[in-house]
Amino acid sequence: MRFRAGWLLAGAAALTLGTACEERDRGTQGQASGQPTVNDQVAQAQQRSENAFDSARKAQEQASSQQKEAADAQQDLQNKQREYQEAQAKAQSASQQAQQTQQRAQQQTQQAQQEAQQAQQEAQQAQRQQSDALAQQNQQARQQSEQLRQQTQQPVAAAPAPQAQQQQQGAQAQQGSEQQIVGEVLRANDDELLLSSQGEPQLRLQVSPQTQVMVDGRQASAGEIQEGSQVRASYRTDEQSGEPQAVRIEATSQVQPTAPAAPESGQSTPGSQQPTQ
Repeated sequence: MRFRAGWLLAGAAALTLGTACEERDRGTQGQASGQPTVNDQVAQAQQRSENAFDSARKAQEQASSQQKEAADAQQDLQNKQREYQEAQAKAQSASQQAQQTQQRAQQQTQQAQQEAQQAQQEAQQAQRQQSDALAQQNQQARQQSEQLRQQTQQPVAAAPAPQAQQQQQGAQAQQGSEQQIVGEVLRANDDELLLSSQGEPQLRLQVSPQTQVMVDGRQASAGEIQEGSQVRASYRTDEQSGEPQAVRIEATSQVQPTAPAAPESGQSTPGSQQPTQ
């Protein structure tokens, strides 16, 4: 557009100059023929030339203004395009970050689910182990109770001790519903009496207020019986609980020292003490 305006101004100048020359020639001729003077024609030509220059200058200014507007518009377009590209890049980056965040969240969720399943499996396994252990304990308790019940049904004979003072009479024959046992006291209190033979527990007797307790020939309580005392007891098996209930307890707490038996005789020394039947 700038080149077009330049050509337009050049053309206007040439047209004005040509018109002025024609007017001058015509003025020369008009002086001879009595027509308008040359000065008038020159003045008119100059006026037309100035008008043409003004028009050309205005056209050039308008062209320059339009060209500037076009350049500004082009710059705005470039700026908008750059802003659009930047916004598009930001949107792509945000989308990628959102995808990465979502993937991490999914991975964390899967890991949490796996850990929860593993913890649940471990809890179930621990519960099964606890149940198995409890069942085993219950079974052992039932077996012990059954063994104790069988022991209470059949009197246990006390094995002869190496020393003469530990010799004791075996289980007595059953008299009616009562049974008898002879043994050594491992533990005694007002509620129960634990008897043994050679240090091995044999029978646990339950003591009640109705149990008759004799210690060294005198009436006493079961709690007064000392550990290591020799005991002969009568008991019954309770039908409801299955526990042996002591009916009568005879304890001897004082044991006289004994001398070793003679190798040839095989009999007890005179100081040995045998429980009475």
